[in-house]
Amino acid sequence: MEFLRTAPFGALFTVTFVVAATFQATMTVVGAVSALLAPGLFRMNGAPASTPVEALGVVLFMLAFGLVMNAAISAGGAGLWLLARRTLRRA
Repeated sequence: MEFLRTAPFGALFTVTFVVAATFQATMTVVGAVSALLAPGLFRMNGAPASTPVEALGVVLFMLAFGLVMNAAISAGGAGLWLLARRTLRRA
C-alpha cells in the first residue's frame, strides 16, 4: 500500500504495463501454438487464414494492438490514481 501512496506516475505506469504485458506475451505464445496447429481459427478481413504464416501475422497484429491499448490504459489508470490520491489527501 505504501507504493500506491507515494509512487510517481512513471512507477505506477511501469508496474501496470509490465503486469499486463506479461499476460499478453503469455497469450501470444498460446496464440502462436494455436496458429501453427489450426490456422483456420484466425480470420483476416473476414476470411480464415489459410497458412500458419498468415495466422501468425494475425497473432502479431493482435499483440501489437494489445500493447498499444495496454499503454493507453496504463497511462490513464496511473493518471487517474494520482488524481484520486491527491483528492483523498486533501479530504
